[in-house]
Amino acid sequence: LLCSLHLLSKMAGKAAALLAEFIGTFMLVFTVGCTVLAETPVDWGPTAAACTLMVMIYAFGSISGGHLNPAVSLALALANKFGGAFSGWPMVLAYMLAQVCGGIAAGFSYVAVFQAEVKLDPVKPFGWWQAMTVEVIFTAMLAFVVLSVAASKRNNPEGSQNHFYGLAIGFVVVAGGYGARPISNAVFNPAVAIGLDVSSLEDGVYQGFIYAAWQAVGALLAALLFRLTRPEDYLRDTASATAYEPSLPTRCASEFLGTYILVLTVGLNSLGKSGVAPWAAGASLICMIYSLGDVSGAHFNPAVTLAVVLSRKGNCSPRHGLVYAVFQVLAGVLAGLLYTGIYDIQTISMQPSDLYSDRAAYIVEFVFTFTLAFVVLSTACVKGVVSPLSRNFYFALAIGASVAAAGFAAGSVSCGVFNPAIAFGLTVPATLNHGGLYYCWTYSLVQLAAGVTAALIFQVTHAREYSAKAYRATQD
Repeated sequence: LLCSLHLLSKMAGKAAALLAEFIGTFMLVFTVGCTVLAETPVDWGPTAAACTLMVMIYAFGSISGGHLNPAVSLALALANKFGGAFSGWPMVLAYMLAQVCGGIAAGFSYVAVFQAEVKLDPVKPFGWWQAMTVEVIFTAMLAFVVLSVAASKRNNPEGSQNHFYGLAIGFVVVAGGYGARPISNAVFNPAVAIGLDVSSLEDGVYQGFIYAAWQAVGALLAALLFRLTRPEDYLRDTASATAYEPSLPTRCASEFLGTYILVLTVGLNSLGKSGVAPWAAGASLICMIYSLGDVSGAHFNPAVTLAVVLSRKGNCSPRHGLVYAVFQVLAGVLAGLLYTGIYDIQTISMQPSDLYSDRAAYIVEFVFTFTLAFVVLSTACVKGVVSPLSRNFYFALAIGASVAAAGFAAGSVSCGVFNPAIAFGLTVPATLNHGGLYYCWTYSLVQLAAGVTAALIFQVTHAREYSAKAYRATQD
């Protein structure tokens, strides 16, 4: 009898999980379809989808894990993180089926409401290679963030699980949605792709499956990147896993990855004429800092790294800081070359607006880079709150919000850079169209000076963090 009750309980748990995946995916795809067919202002569409994804993850996370995306389920399985009571490939496939069915049901539902369909295709004039490139990258980003914030051991220590996982995952859609929408329609989810495609039968049913195949490649890439940045999750010795500290190569991989996503997001939004580029840039920082903050500190900015090194509060030595900066700049340049290639060698002119002087641009770059670096020091390098928790959970939100605010406030003056890695990521590709590097160097010097100033003022405003007792605690 006990065995029968246990079996029934397990079956009920699996049924509940599959129903949760169906409903959550239904709501996501239904929101996407409604925002398109109701002609929601373009600046709000990805944010609406991100909000739905976030709340559904929080609603169903304790039931099914809140995957709501076959690519996410696949990435979790490939990373050996599809575990617990629902482990095994048959359950992985059942999740995927429930998600795809939810997407298809949602597709026919919004068609019934609007008597119209959403066509899925690369956006003209882009071809399949550009569309699938951004789909692979941002699907990988989405699945990687899920793995890093919801499945990693260090980000979820026993007895102190984080509460930001849904927020971080939702912000991926904001980060990628605005940059990729003018290219691929920003899908990032096989259930969305197939749901849109099957419900638009008159246009033929095949595009969604092409999208889904490339999104599966993104899932594989996410699993590989997770293993690269989270080797401790695969240590068999419990003692070694407990004492684990990321090596310098692992930290550099973290800094490279986060900076690459940031600069790619900035470039795609700029060339795509997004009206909310600072919102997307801030979102990319939020999700990548939540994902990698416990790996490398998630600076993604040489000016921030300099501030952290000088403050002596971020566990980053001068030697490590220099190596960080090299990888950050390299990531920025490579991301710049990619968005330039996607846009057929269109580049971005990074310089003060014609309406403002160089001095005005340098002032806003200094002020807002100082703000960004100071917020990092105050929220990510010290706990900052009195709480039984071992850390605060708002650090990445504060950092990303400072970038969004700065971009909206000063973007029309200086282009809103605030980061030498972004400066190099914008200006080096511009040399392909005979652009110069003058403003790259001048902006970078101003931004580095702002990082130094942030570290100096932090040591005054947060002097209590430098008491003998506090200092010893940071060294233990």
